[in-house]
Amino acid sequence: MNNKKGQLTIFIIVAILIVVGIVAAFWLMGSVTTETPADLNPKQFVQKCVRDAVEDSIEKMFENGGQRIPTQAIAYQGHEWNYLCYQADYYQGCYNLHPMLEFLIEEEIKEDTKDEVQACFDDMREDLDNKGFDVTGGATEYSINLMPGNVEINLKKRVDVVRGESSQNFNDFDTSILSPMYELMRIAREVVNSESQFCHFEYNGYMLLYPEYEIRRIDYSDSKIYRLIDRRTGAEFKFAVRSCAFAPGI
Repeated sequence: MNNKKGQLTIFIIVAILIVVGIVAAFWLMGSVTTETPADLNPKQFVQKCVRDAVEDSIEKMFENGGQRIPTQAIAYQGHEWNYLCYQADYYQGCYNLHPMLEFLIEEEIKEDTKDEVQACFDDMREDLDNKGFDVTGGATEYSINLMPGNVEINLKKRVDVVRGESSQNFNDFDTSILSPMYELMRIAREVVNSESQFCHFEYNGYMLLYPEYEIRRIDYSDSKIYRLIDRRTGAEFKFAVRSCAFAPGI
């Protein structure tokens, strides 16, 4: 009698193990899926990678008055303040060193990030290659546009991703970044135009008209240190002006 009970118990245990094994096998088979290009979403990968690079470059532009490396600057409190308007004579208005400031900044961001943009595509391709996909690509068209409220990233490149019968093509990697760069650049241009004409910019009056911006000016070593601040984001555009170092009545 005990032998029969023991055999029955063993039978039940074996049956349970067989059922569990079958269920586990079906679960594993269901969980192993073939990745397709659409699942991997190369477009989102590249867009995020490029945005990260451009955001870092925008910070450089804020710090250096619109350039990667200041070309003519004055040292103040451990920082190189890039001149946007300069005059060596003590009694004359300054010369606008960068009359096409908007286009300068766009080109500076592009030049500063073009290698990183290419690296984003290289990283995407390497990742897909490692997963068994064949990836081919065309030429890269890349540019930056400063727009009200954002920085547009124009990025075109044909990328074909293929594995077996599955394939997908990508052409448009355009994206954008929220940024007050355009607005602060526009204010900087107004400052420079006023300094070059009148050796002065009435920043207190400007802030009354546009309270969303804060403008700070420090007179230092025959120069004026300007900080243009977007109150909503805290972004700060920094530059210097040397204009009419001795201007009576100002």
